[in-house]
Amino acid sequence: MPDADGVQREFLLTAGQTQLVSRSIDDVDDVADAATRRSIEEIASRRRTEEVRLDQLAYFFRAPDGQAYLLANGEKALVRGEPVAQCPVQISIRSAEPDPGGRDTIATALDLCHAELGNLGLEEDCGCRLLAHGAILRAELAAFEYAIDLPARLFRGGRLDPITYFAREIVEENGDRGVVIEVGAERVVTLRYDMASSPTAEATFPNGTVVPAERQPVGFDRGRLRESFTLTDPEGAALRVIVGP
Repeated sequence: MPDADGVQREFLLTAGQTQLVSRSIDDVDDVADAATRRSIEEIASRRRTEEVRLDQLAYFFRAPDGQAYLLANGEKALVRGEPVAQCPVQISIRSAEPDPGGRDTIATALDLCHAELGNLGLEEDCGCRLLAHGAILRAELAAFEYAIDLPARLFRGGRLDPITYFAREIVEENGDRGVVIEVGAERVVTLRYDMASSPTAEATFPNGTVVPAERQPVGFDRGRLRESFTLTDPEGAALRVIVGP
């Protein structure tokens, strides 16, 4: 149960049990049923279930989406593309309607995941894995890591810039997402897009110049989306930004 301030500080980890992965839209109901077959009380009483503290789960207190999940009331579910390294989709939703046990919330999250994979043309190569629902964790602790800064490589005019850059994730009030590319305290470029599967982005440079960019999401690394952007910088040179190792 959440503490008096509404924040969930303890979770139940069931990672030693069967992974809950939907391979196609056809088995979504089966996975949702399997996830909710036992009540939270029954899950808590099982020998292999562990209690995990919030401070062991960087994703929930460092990632913008993780914080939103943590603070959301009602039934909720977190789903990620599987395998994560090549399936760049993540869905985190909260039910606006009563949904005892969260079965319909889980099914909706899986449906949305498959739809996003379809938008990316990855429905044949990827599945959708349930990571969490409510206070129950369905994946190993490593799935809830979060790297605030991912390394970023910049290619200017086809040549690798030798400077080490870092990419920080942003989620803005209007729902736009993106990354800020930085070196030290200097902001190099901000790349924004309106949907996780969007093939385009908008690049904003420190001098205020805004240019369009092509975008290619790749997969996840330590809770962060690996992706690349291709654009032209304010001086007219080709620029490619690769986020992630």
